Amino acid sequence: MDVVDDDGLRTSVSAGEYTLDELAKLRRSMLLAAFACILRPTNLLVWLSSSVLTILPATSIERKVLFREAILLLALSILVDRLYYQTWTFPPLRFLYFNIAQSLAAFYGKNRWDYYFTEGLPLLLTTALPFAVAGLWQALQPLPQHPPPNLPGSEARKALLSKSALRVLALVTVFFTVVLSLVSHKEVRFIYPLLPILHLLSAHPLAAFFRPLPKLHWKALLLVAVLLFNIGLSQYVSLVHQRGVIDVLSFLRHEQEAETETATANGGAHGQGNITVAFLMPCHSTPWRSHLVYPSIDAWALTCEPPLDVPLDQRHAYRDEADQFYDDPEGWLSANMQGPATTIAATKSHGAGDGRRPWPRYLVFFEQLEPTSVAW
Repeated sequence: MDVVDDDGLRTSVSAGEYTLDELAKLRRSMLLAAFACILRPTNLLVWLSSSVLTILPATSIERKVLFREAILLLALSILVDRLYYQTWTFPPLRFLYFNIAQSLAAFYGKNRWDYYFTEGLPLLLTTALPFAVAGLWQALQPLPQHPPPNLPGSEARKALLSKSALRVLALVTVFFTVVLSLVSHKEVRFIYPLLPILHLLSAHPLAAFFRPLPKLHWKALLLVAVLLFNIGLSQYVSLVHQRGVIDVLSFLRHEQEAETETATANGGAHGQGNITVAFLMPCHSTPWRSHLVYPSIDAWALTCEPPLDVPLDQRHAYRDEADQFYDDPEGWLSANMQGPATTIAATKSHGAGDGRRPWPRYLVFFEQLEPTSVAW
């Protein structure tokens, strides 16, 4: 078991003092952390900072487990990549080279350096923001040298260890946010890993603010208002906001099911009755195949490939397919699409000899393009 001294700090223990259950839990947690970093390299910012802060007071056996599990999963990841790509490669390094060294992520948008502080975190936390700020400030204060004197020995040590853990989480939050702020391309989803940490930091200030809570007190009314606001907001963003890009895929999926049933009933051959769809929308506007489900649906969308082979001094003039379409929708349709008379339902259709695409049965676009599509 862990040994805690009178100051609430863990002292060095030997391997024999650990139970198998404790070692198994530690190994599983390290494996999951390493696996998270392999899946998305930016998770390394969370786990590297927390690991460094944890290693400093860690015991020798904990350090061994930390390094062993990290190296084990790293080796396994390299081996799997070798088998898949048939060559030695390290995708996380390529990820960093693509996004940082070549700055190709900026091709998809840039934001101010303070974006996460002024927009990202408020969007992420909403009504929990003031409590998270208060909790972050409290956690960053210097740790007391001795346990609180008004608590029993064991409770005092737990309180000191809790403050130490919250301080680590607060430092991880600051480090993660500052590092991501140095990258020009920013999105709120990049700081999603901080949400559980920020909720932990905001818990104590929130509880302290609303407790005690007398009836018909202004704090009680405020708490009810906060709860109702969050319930309403969650319902709106889950069921109403940007609903169309989800519903259209459900519609297309059901259309494909109806076409398949009709073709089967009429004795059609395999592949007949498949619908054709074109998405004239900005990239990644819909969940795409995860909701279309059926691979037999012959669908295509405007692309937004990054300028991998374009020299750095020419990238400012690069326009992907989606950009070219929105620059001149009618001109793009004339140059890249056959006339509506070519509408077909057969699957895996190909364009004309001049490379133009046949007109699909279904066009998916946002409302502002309706006059253009009707006129064309």
